[in-house]
Amino acid sequence: MPHSEESAESDRRRYLKGSPEFARLLNLSDGVFAIAMTLLVLGIDPAAVTLSDPGGFFDSQRGELIAFAISFAVIAHFWWIHHRFFAVLALIEPGLMMLSLVLLGLIALLPFPTSLLGRDPTATGAVVPYLGLLVLIAVVHLLLVLRAHRAQAWKVAMPARLFPWLLAGWGANAAVTLLAFGVSFFAPLAGLLLLLLTWPIEAVVAYRAPKGYRAWG
Repeated sequence: MPHSEESAESDRRRYLKGSPEFARLLNLSDGVFAIAMTLLVLGIDPAAVTLSDPGGFFDSQRGELIAFAISFAVIAHFWWIHHRFFAVLALIEPGLMMLSLVLLGLIALLPFPTSLLGRDPTATGAVVPYLGLLVLIAVVHLLLVLRAHRAQAWKVAMPARLFPWLLAGWGANAAVTLLAFGVSFFAPLAGLLLLLLTWPIEAVVAYRAPKGYRAWG
């Protein structure tokens, strides 16, 4: 196929914001995030609650409630990242769509390791697969940024000085999650607590980054 025909074909597969194709991907994404957040409650078993004890709900479902709270906050955080990312896009193309579907598949899987975490939030066999899945999600987020930059999919041209900082901000999330994953093999609870570092580290990157970073990061 001649180069001009390849370029024309590539342009036909780039869907601008406001197009039905762009909207369908956003609608699918919001639906998957919403369903994943809703499914978390299925890990809480009402049959295990002692109704004669006013505090039975908290005593019998302590691990499940902790797992629910952690995963709801994690999925909400990922949804916010996804929202910010799509807010600065002008278009989507096959690479971004493929990576988005991989991300949604991983998000949809989160209720399963959450149910393991609910059985014992301090057990290696529960924390390791949970954090391993979070590592994959963080890596896919980073790949989405790289793909968007390569495809020149931004709504406005990104200043060259900002892109390394954008990678640093998104990469910090992946790095902390990977560290937490490694630690969880030896100290599961410490691995979970390390996830809390993602927010202050992202804040430090945003503070030190050049002006305009917060519009992208």
